[in-house]
Amino acid sequence: MTPRELRVLFTSLVCQLVTQVNQKQWTYGKVEIAFDEWTVHSKRIYIDSETGERRTGIDRVHHPKGFHPRGLAVDVLVYINGVYVSQGDHPIWRDLDTMAHALDDKLNFGNEFNDANHLSYGELK
Repeated sequence: MTPRELRVLFTSLVCQLVTQVNQKQWTYGKVEIAFDEWTVHSKRIYIDSETGERRTGIDRVHHPKGFHPRGLAVDVLVYINGVYVSQGDHPIWRDLDTMAHALDDKLNFGNEFNDANHLSYGELK
């Protein structure tokens, strides 16, 4: 597949996942998801830890050859009953990974490499 085709497929799968999450009756209560750090191409604004000044620089979080810059990864923010789920060991991540795999076996959450909210397409675990 071309890079364009992969990005279109990934976007479609993410949309399907969102639909399923919104339609499911969860035992946890009301589950809501949002997204952060999808495709990161632009320079990032950060605060210099030594001077406290705002600076612009390269993305210091994602590897330049990783899946975020390719448009094949997104960070998923999960809220249960309005409370942000910050623990990667919460069972919601396992449930979401199962839902993702049911859509496509290459759609994976980062549970197995200690980045539970990282959703990517085709990334090896």
